[in-house]
Amino acid sequence: MTTETIDLNPGPITDTPSTPLRRQAEDALRKTILSGRFKPGDRLKERELVELLNVSRTLVREALRQVEAEGLIEIAPNRGPVVAVLTYEEAEDIYEVRGVLEAQICTGFALRARNEHMQSLAATFDELASAAREGDILRTVALSDTFYDIIAAGCGNRLLGSMLQQLHNRIVLLRRTSLSEPSRLPETLHELTQIFEALKARDEVAAGKAALHHVRQASRTALQVLRRRQP
Repeated sequence: MTTETIDLNPGPITDTPSTPLRRQAEDALRKTILSGRFKPGDRLKERELVELLNVSRTLVREALRQVEAEGLIEIAPNRGPVVAVLTYEEAEDIYEVRGVLEAQICTGFALRARNEHMQSLAATFDELASAAREGDILRTVALSDTFYDIIAAGCGNRLLGSMLQQLHNRIVLLRRTSLSEPSRLPETLHELTQIFEALKARDEVAAGKAALHHVRQASRTALQVLRRRQP
């Protein structure tokens, strides 16, 4: 996960020993979908992806298979690959699990994070707060990823981080859904501020409660949006 603005015209992808073409194509497709370039339910046309990602048809097909396995796309009858549409019920399940996991990593971070983790978190939070105050949703979402990456790295439990990573793509899609409501961005900043202040104070009880409250508030907003969208 990264704080960089997502490049929708990534330029030619070149093979390197450390990052093979296939992996680069997967990363580019994943970033493109998560950026909102394609909306839920949009058809992913092979020819358009070849031009957008500057890769071969073979690499596009391999990348599509990978992001399908991650839950970002699904194969629709008579349409082919489309951006996944999270149902109301799926979103409820994700938020329930996310609340438990994020509350626990915040508790662990408050108890066990090293000073370098705390310094990285403070720097990231400053950037995140600036992006949110400027109304930059794309950057706020990216910095939220980094914010939670640092918390997961400093919580002292790699399994928790791994479990959250498995939900990452769908969490990002839901963050974009909740932040599509104009009132949600300032609320999000307020809630993340409460989390950050509790972590900085190393108050594990307050950190866990603040994290759970944040997820529940995001869930409330996102589920309202999804309810309106579904027939």
